[in-house]
Amino acid sequence: MAPLGLFEIVKMNVTLLQIPFFLIYVALFGRRSKRANGRPLGRVLGDETSYFVLSNLSLRQLQAISGSTLDNYKKWAKKAKIEPVVDDIAQDARLIWIGPRETENVLIYCHGGGFVGPLSDFQVEFWYRVQQGLRQSKNLKMGVAILQYSVHPVSFPAQLNQLLAAIQHVSSMGVPMSKISLAGDSAGANMLIQLISHILHPSSLVSPSPAASTLTGFAGICLISPWTLPSTDTAQQYNDSFDLLPFKCLKEWTDAYLSSIPDSHIPYVQPDTAPAGWFSGIDKITNRILITAGEKELMYPAIMRFSEMLDKSHHSDVQLNVQDNGAHCDPMFDIAAKATAPHLVEKQVTEWFAETIGAN
Repeated sequence: MAPLGLFEIVKMNVTLLQIPFFLIYVALFGRRSKRANGRPLGRVLGDETSYFVLSNLSLRQLQAISGSTLDNYKKWAKKAKIEPVVDDIAQDARLIWIGPRETENVLIYCHGGGFVGPLSDFQVEFWYRVQQGLRQSKNLKMGVAILQYSVHPVSFPAQLNQLLAAIQHVSSMGVPMSKISLAGDSAGANMLIQLISHILHPSSLVSPSPAASTLTGFAGICLISPWTLPSTDTAQQYNDSFDLLPFKCLKEWTDAYLSSIPDSHIPYVQPDTAPAGWFSGIDKITNRILITAGEKELMYPAIMRFSEMLDKSHHSDVQLNVQDNGAHCDPMFDIAAKATAPHLVEKQVTEWFAETIGAN
């Protein structure tokens, strides 16, 4: 990304300087807003701040203040007193592990961020909690490998190629597909939708290795608030009053990602546009699918349509969990607000992985 211009820097700093005053206002009056929705004050402050920053900073400005995936991971690891473990893989990507390389069962996680932002510490913490929950209450081991992938201005199919490289890397460690699970939130979940689409409809734009025909029998695929990219739903604009992700921001990110994708490949990233039967055969790709969504998030209508598409694919084990009054990626933003009690969705995801791993 080219350096910010003087005007961009000034505008960014003016916005950031407003945050302390904005927080005082929210602390005094924010509990009355629809976005508060009965949440604890810490969560209200976090959600309102996210909405404010995302509404007022451009894509380039957000990238300028967000750091990098690797740096954010190392900061989390230092705070958690865990030794960083990083694998350089093909396609200019990395796999960064939460703790040691556990290969009995492996989860490859693709973080969200609209293909704009890097990994955040609260996303790492979420999967650390799931991992520890499996170990402590279920006596199950699951290695968690986070994919560091390219973001804007890099677009499709780069991220999909990097995900394929990650799968190949884990497979080369002797882990069979039946012991590999995949998870993603928001844009990370979109990457998994791209993967499914490529396996079912191999694309000449995508790396031929590993061959699409070999990518079958994954243990499970978990999609948290999957970003299916539509940005014009009336319902989405309505939920703008409730969600921490602004409609304006979502549309900007969607337009940026779609701008360089050939029309023939739009269904790979935007399943709304796919023909009937697009996901037929998905039952061969993965044994189980979990989709979670917040009732009040912008993407809720699109996620429901996507879930219906999977239902019509006749997969026998597609589980949809909708959180009442939930926002986008709600359990992760609970962690961002320093919540210590496990979120309902965190419990659901942990239990689902326990069942998924236990079945293999």
